Amino acid sequence: MDEISSPLTNVALGLIAAPVGIGFGAAAAIHIARFADPIGDRPVLTLVGLAASIGLAVWLLRRTGRGIVWVLQFLLLILALYLISRLLVAVGRWAEPRLGAFDFLGGFLAGSGDILGFGIIVIAALLAAAGLVMAANRFGHRLRRVLSAGALNSINVPLAVVAIALWAVLVARAIAWFYEWVDPARTLWIPLAVGALLGLLLASRARRRHSLNLGLGIYYFTRTVFNVLRALEPLILALVFVIWVGLGPFAGALALALHTIAALGKLYSEQVESIAEGPMEAIRATGANRLQNVVYGVVPQVIPPYISFTMYRWDINVRMSTIIGFVGGGGIGFLLQQNIGVLDYRAAAAQILAIAIVVASMDWLSSKIRVRYV
Repeated sequence: MDEISSPLTNVALGLIAAPVGIGFGAAAAIHIARFADPIGDRPVLTLVGLAASIGLAVWLLRRTGRGIVWVLQFLLLILALYLISRLLVAVGRWAEPRLGAFDFLGGFLAGSGDILGFGIIVIAALLAAAGLVMAANRFGHRLRRVLSAGALNSINVPLAVVAIALWAVLVARAIAWFYEWVDPARTLWIPLAVGALLGLLLASRARRRHSLNLGLGIYYFTRTVFNVLRALEPLILALVFVIWVGLGPFAGALALALHTIAALGKLYSEQVESIAEGPMEAIRATGANRLQNVVYGVVPQVIPPYISFTMYRWDINVRMSTIIGFVGGGGIGFLLQQNIGVLDYRAAAAQILAIAIVVASMDWLSSKIRVRYV
C-alpha cells in the first residue's frame, strides 16, 4: 500500500479542482431546479421534458472530445434526475388515495422522489468535482511530459501552497459555520497561513521525486473516519438525523446507512489485508499490471466473504430498524412505541409478531443465499 504514489502536480491540481467542482455542481443543480419548477408542477410537461433531456443526452454521447459536450451532458443529467424526482412525487401522491390497502406503495414512490430530490445537489456536486479532478489529473500529466524537473519544482511549490491553504480555509469556514464564528482571524487568516506553510513543507519534501506516497495516508485517514462513525451508535445517529430531516423512515434509513458503511468498510478492508499472497505473486509473474492484479488476484478472493458480510449486516439492520423507530426513525418500531404508549397491547402484540416473522424470514433467506453463493 505504501507503494502507491501520485505526482505532486496532479495532487495539487486535483485538490484545487475539487472544491471548484463542488461549487459549480451545487450551483448548477440549484439553478436547474429553479428553471424546471414550472415544468415539474405539470406531469405531462414533466414527461415531455424528461424524454427530451434523455434524448438530447443520448445524441450528445456521439459528440465526444469537447469539454462543452461533457458540460451539456452533465446539465441534462441533473435536469433528468430532477424531473424524475418530481414525477415520482406526483405519481405517488396521485396513486396513494386510490390504492386502498396498498396505499403504502404510493407513499413509497412519493418518498423516493423526495429523497432523490433532496440528494440531487449532492449528486451534482460530486459528479462535477469528479469530472474536474479527472480533467486536472490529465492536465497534470501533460505538464509532466512537457516540463523539465526544474520547471516542475517551480510549479509544484505554488500549487501545493494554494491547494493546502484553500482546503485549510474551507475546513475553518465549515467549523466556523457550526460554531457561528465571525472572527476573520480564526476563519481566514490563521488557516490561510497554516495551510500555506504545510503546502510549502509538502512541496519541499516531494522536491526530488515530484510525487507523494499516498497509499498509507489514504488508508489511515479512511480507517480513522470509519472508526469514528462506528463509535457512534445507530440510535445516536438516528437522533441527529431526526433533528436534521424530521421524524420518519428517512432519518432511520440515513442512520442505518451511515453506520452500515462504517462497519462494512472495516470488515471489507480487513478481508483485503488478509488475502493470500500466492495468487498475487503468480499473476505478477505473468507481467500483469496493477489493475489486472486487482481483478484476477484480489477480487476472486474477497467476493465470497463480501457477500457473507453484507448478508450478515443486512440481517442486523432488519432487527436494528425496530429499535431505530423508537427514537423517531419511522417504521414499525415507531408504531410499536405509539401503541405501547396508548396501552393498545393488542396492536403492539400483532406488530411484535410481524417483527418476529420478518426477522425469521430474513434469516432463512440470507442463509439460503450464503449456502448458494458463498
